[in-house]
Amino acid sequence: MSRIRHLMPMLMFGVLAGCNVELPDNPVQLKNYWADQGWSSEERQWFHHAEQGTNTFGLPYEWFKALEQPELSFSEVGLFSDQNYLARMGFIPSPASLEDKVQAVKYGYQESSQAKKYSQYADKSYNEANLPVGFAVGEEWLDPATGQHWPIPGTGKNARSLGLTCAACHTGQLEYGDYRILIDGGQGMISLDKIREALGLSMAYTKYLPGRFDRFAKRVLGDADTPENRKKLEKMFSDLLDAAKEQSDLETEMIKKGAAEGFTRLDALNRIGNEVFSSQMKIKSNMSPIDGPVSFPFLWNAPWFDWVQYNSSIMQPMVRNAGEAMGVKGMVNLSNPEKTIFSSHIPMQILHEMEILLAGEKNPLEANQFGGLRSPEWKNLPLPPLNETLVVKGRELYMGNPDNGQKPLCAGCHLPPINSDEIFTAKYWQELGEGHSEKFLALKTVPVKEIGTDCKTAFGMAYRTVSTPEFIRIPNSGTVIPPFSEEQTPHDCPQPSSSGKTPADGHKITNFGIALGDVVEATKNNWYQDNNKSNDERVALDGNRPNGIRAVIDDVPVYKARPLNGVWSTAPFLHNGSIPNLYLLLSTQAERDAEASKFYLGSREFDAKYVGFKYRAEGGPHLSDVELLRNTKGLFLLNTKLPGNRNTGHLFTDDKIAGRIGPKLSEEERFAIIEFLKSL
Repeated sequence: MSRIRHLMPMLMFGVLAGCNVELPDNPVQLKNYWADQGWSSEERQWFHHAEQGTNTFGLPYEWFKALEQPELSFSEVGLFSDQNYLARMGFIPSPASLEDKVQAVKYGYQESSQAKKYSQYADKSYNEANLPVGFAVGEEWLDPATGQHWPIPGTGKNARSLGLTCAACHTGQLEYGDYRILIDGGQGMISLDKIREALGLSMAYTKYLPGRFDRFAKRVLGDADTPENRKKLEKMFSDLLDAAKEQSDLETEMIKKGAAEGFTRLDALNRIGNEVFSSQMKIKSNMSPIDGPVSFPFLWNAPWFDWVQYNSSIMQPMVRNAGEAMGVKGMVNLSNPEKTIFSSHIPMQILHEMEILLAGEKNPLEANQFGGLRSPEWKNLPLPPLNETLVVKGRELYMGNPDNGQKPLCAGCHLPPINSDEIFTAKYWQELGEGHSEKFLALKTVPVKEIGTDCKTAFGMAYRTVSTPEFIRIPNSGTVIPPFSEEQTPHDCPQPSSSGKTPADGHKITNFGIALGDVVEATKNNWYQDNNKSNDERVALDGNRPNGIRAVIDDVPVYKARPLNGVWSTAPFLHNGSIPNLYLLLSTQAERDAEASKFYLGSREFDAKYVGFKYRAEGGPHLSDVELLRNTKGLFLLNTKLPGNRNTGHLFTDDKIAGRIGPKLSEEERFAIIEFLKSL
């Protein structure tokens, strides 16, 4: 038996030798430069690391910091938490403290010209853990469904939680010349696939490679590193690894049935649904395929939109933000009726403060300008100067010109620019719900079949159902979206084989979106009650609007069009990231298929002419003077022919086909519109 035990690491070494995570090389050394978007350095760092009660990785902070990188070696290797290593997965390095001015400047921090001189966040450090943007260390790990902490054997202490915040997915970066330009509220460049894969392999190496668990235990236990405590830790580690493998196998099965995500994309809605209704509710049948990946949306001005999400499905900011926290494992009791159902440790007050930092304190309609987080301005960044002649031509194409019969190509859907006087006229603003007098910017929505873009995200929310037990109080339980007519349904979004599942005894089948809205609302209200929030305080925390959830508008799934300020910094384009640059977004279908039917995601090399990230495509690109990527190692090859990844719709073509929104544009017209978009 002893001999077999000693042979096991060697046998597993042979198995693990065939496992590896291919990552891009370390990012090139550039000058970091945060765009001036109206936040002070302190506000920025707080937003990057404010905890949201999440346990994203399923293991505590102390364990995460003790793991080594999944490099196949019998000797000590670098730590998994090394910021340079995590940067290879798209995460942005962040200073441990702003007090060291040299280090702060190294990470790109400089004072905003319009930020408050004195801030409530000043003189504090929010990243003592020395982790990238979007990582937050929370309080002691506590599972509200079991009441259990996560003890560190022999220390008398409990481990802390570690999770991702919204900043991980909504902070952008692009590389141009000597600079890495960093953008708050932008489109994240991360790959959660890569970090999940690497973390799982790191844990397997820790268990099976000789010497690695010993080093792990010493880091976790410190002075309490005794044989007895190490044995307890080893049991905890093995149990977690077994549970993690079971969960990983289930997730892998869901990905195989759908579409892989890769860099810059995530099937956020389905993943939130899987976490809430399957993992936390402990109902495996509620797992859904990952088939509607979307690019991480940019955040500026979004707090003042009437509805958010690509499919215009969520109204209230607190429900949106709490739902996002639950989706990255903000723990809620949804499975144990013997304890308080909907109890959680999600800090709703912090979520509200983050929303106010994004929104600003004044309604834009009253201030006649948008406050809070501003979109990045091309002209104030180390980018080529704008061609003002082209900007003028592009504005006319974007806005239209009645004097010469020019209809607007963009403003009809995307509204006038937010820095124009016209956007503040009453017709673009509306109240949301009885008793809520504040007005919000009303965004236009377009039926999926009319806009012609990939239908999986919008139709997935309409079709998906979940099963919930009686103790999960859902006011709208049993509601299911009726089937759509053939005229409403794109060819690659066929009707589901049945209208719903057969519920278990005591369960109800409900549309996923409706059920999610009710569950998050109940979780939020439970926190309000536990924290003695008055009705007026609740209205303020809710952003002065009701909990609106919808999967369809006028009986059909839709996508929304939003203002395009700062859009130049948010490639790849369309909701699913299927088009690499603005030039191809203004193109015909034939051009897209010839230039980028398959292309790599994950590059940060910015193309200032065609406006997007430089890319390498199979069989292309053929656009004149487009530079190819220097390296595709570890990047994600997006196949736009697969459902969920389609690059169809939003077309400028003379062909009378679905998804046509304007005539075929000349090269001069395209570059004029692009130049105007750079100016927004």
